[in-house]
Amino acid sequence: MRLASANPRGLYLAGAALLFLALPVAMFWRPGLFFFIEDDWAILSQMVGHPFWQYLLTPDGEVWMPLSRAVSYGLVSAFGENYDRLLLLNCLAGGLLAFLYYLFLRQHFQPLTALVLGLFYGGAAALTSLTQVAFYINALLCYIFFLLALLLTHRYLETSSPASLGGVALCVGLSLLSWNFTILAVWSLPLYIAILGGKEKRRQFLAVAAAVALPFLLFSWGYFTFAGFTAAASHNRGIVAGLPGPAYLLHWLFAACLSPFIYLFWGHYHFPVRAYMLGGAALVVSLELIRRWGEPREKRLGLWALILNALPFFLVSLARYQRGLNQAFAPRYAVYTLMGALILVGLAWGIWQRRMDKRPVVRLAPPLLLAVMVTGQLFALAPWERLYGGMSRASRDFYQGLGSPPQASGERVPPQFWYPERLHLTWDQAASIRGFLRGSPAGNKPPDI
Repeated sequence: MRLASANPRGLYLAGAALLFLALPVAMFWRPGLFFFIEDDWAILSQMVGHPFWQYLLTPDGEVWMPLSRAVSYGLVSAFGENYDRLLLLNCLAGGLLAFLYYLFLRQHFQPLTALVLGLFYGGAAALTSLTQVAFYINALLCYIFFLLALLLTHRYLETSSPASLGGVALCVGLSLLSWNFTILAVWSLPLYIAILGGKEKRRQFLAVAAAVALPFLLFSWGYFTFAGFTAAASHNRGIVAGLPGPAYLLHWLFAACLSPFIYLFWGHYHFPVRAYMLGGAALVVSLELIRRWGEPREKRLGLWALILNALPFFLVSLARYQRGLNQAFAPRYAVYTLMGALILVGLAWGIWQRRMDKRPVVRLAPPLLLAVMVTGQLFALAPWERLYGGMSRASRDFYQGLGSPPQASGERVPPQFWYPERLHLTWDQAASIRGFLRGSPAGNKPPDI
């Protein structure tokens, strides 16, 4: 009787949540294949090399992320060298991220369209860059809190609820403290009110702008107090010395516009030529369909999606463009920009279905395009597994041989599975990491507070 009287919408959303949580686990979790690599070793060296509060507040390059550092410390302390469990949590976080994105899509698209776009996002191969390296729980937390803030912004647009407004401020702060990628992206939240709400929602726009400004200012104070300008300029020492020039603009354009559309057709950053061609064509066709035949609300949503993707790279590109154009195609950024790209594709899909004639060949074009996109994601999984699997094997062999290294304790370990410009690891540091992961008294001592 209770099942019969249950809310069908609630049961549907519960089933959808389970589906979204299971999808990344099924696609990306490979028990026994992966081990600590790259930035994992950098953050582990800081866990064992600093007192807890110093570790918590130390910047990572230009990024200051005390919340996700605390989460990482707790997870590593709980699971130790059981890397599979750490990655399982990342996969579940990826599923939660996709489900929240799906909930947002439901506000603007037909249920089937929202489900298809959401599932594609949850299975996008770019997510492997976050789900197969434990360190990137920071990016997942950052994006999750951002999407929660976006959902609360939409709710505030409809209800003017003070609780929703407070939730926006809280989630913005948590997103910034998890990873700093969204430091400018959070300003897309008041713009969401301004663009989709219109002039009659001016009061809600100002309220959301204030709700974003408060945690933004608090974060800025914390950043320059504990990280400082040295951290901000760690990848570009002339970050405020003058106008950045054409290389910066090209980096911004590729990262915000072209990169996510290429990732629609191939999920690994070594793109085949067809991915460039299909991605560029999809970008141009989507924008043209929206411009020519989109209804006013579709055009406003399309404009906001472009702003959503563009805002973070005004700062990210400024910090990173000197490291080369390849940085614009970083998959961890694409996990964010795919949100805006899929909104544009969804709008174009609906306009195509509404405006084109009823001939089967025309009506089948969007499903065929979707099949090409899904195929590109599936075939891109193997390169990721070869890349991370190879580094993981070398890392595990190195880790298992740390019992009694013949090298002098102060000598540096040759870089094998991390970035040598980011980490200079000595043998005694590596041995301390091993003790910390195995829970030995010497390696896992209580934090010095």
